[in-house]
Amino acid sequence: MKNKSKLYVFLLAIVAAVTLTSCDELFNMEYKIVGSWQVAHTYLNGEAVDSCEYIGYSPGTYYYLYADHVMSVRTYYNGEYRESTFGTYILDQKAKTLEINYSIYGRRYHFIADIDRLTKKDLFIEFTDQYGDHWRLEMFTRSN
Repeated sequence: MKNKSKLYVFLLAIVAAVTLTSCDELFNMEYKIVGSWQVAHTYLNGEAVDSCEYIGYSPGTYYYLYADHVMSVRTYYNGEYRESTFGTYILDQKAKTLEINYSIYGRRYHFIADIDRLTKKDLFIEFTDQYGDHWRLEMFTRSN
């Protein structure tokens, strides 16, 4: 009987360890994505651009992602800082996609991007807009 109880305790410890480890992996992407990100490089159809009519994608634009799936976007345009009026994001960890939805300077941005790279320091996403243009945004963290 003692051997059975030791076996049950041992199996319970293994199950708890596996469960806690998988939870850590599940929330790992969520913890990495929360923070402030600055667009450093923008690519339109494979070519680097330093400015574009879509100010939300321009280099220098800041994306602030909060833990409750709310976001804001801030950019410098025509000598003034512009900030989004609303913004949300949804992180699909299984598909490794990021759905972004916000409005800034009279234009609505809504896209689902593939996450190419996500670390504590950088976030690279790629998506195709409704006009068939392929975008790649390389962002680096501005959070500590």
